[in-house]
Amino acid sequence: MNEKNIELELRAEVLPQDQESIKNKIAELGALHSHTKRLSVMYFGSVGTKKIDIRIRITNGECEIVVKSGSFGSHDRIEIAQKIDIVQFLGLVKILAQLDFVMEIGERETFNYELPDEIVVSLVSTGPIAYIELEKMSSRSDLDQNNTQLHELANRLKLQLLDSDKEFDSLCKRLAEKVDWPFHGTKEDYEKLIGLINRYTN
Repeated sequence: MNEKNIELELRAEVLPQDQESIKNKIAELGALHSHTKRLSVMYFGSVGTKKIDIRIRITNGECEIVVKSGSFGSHDRIEIAQKIDIVQFLGLVKILAQLDFVMEIGERETFNYELPDEIVVSLVSTGPIAYIELEKMSSRSDLDQNNTQLHELANRLKLQLLDSDKEFDSLCKRLAEKVDWPFHGTKEDYEKLIGLINRYTN
């Protein structure tokens, strides 16, 4: 079985003043597929030696849980997603809080473009920070070929890729400091989260 469950993904930061020109370049190569607004409860931790990233999220009113395994800055993590009902959202947040992972709440606005060969390009913005993701779901057998294809696209778009865990960690640190907020499971945290859930589902 050659299942395409590897999220091959390249990332680059985009300066706020460059967002419109990047959108125009991408629009010349593909079509806008969706415009999303997303609320995510994010968990970052490890199981044994494996890095695990869990997200319980609401995207345009639809809920799902996503588990990604592999280094947080890696370009080829395994990703599994499952849709859930909104009434399960808060319960899952409480259950997974028992893992003692680092928890953060984040909000993102994203423009998703579909390009030929099943490539998805996402321009993500939140507060003063914006970044772009070039993604293609892959299997082990076509990983190298698809990686070359995404790098060629990045060069065509003149993107300065985040090529190391250190660069990706620096972006995540700025997101945590300037935009996202830590979730410690306090009464106040849950009240704030419930308010956001209501806003993203109504």
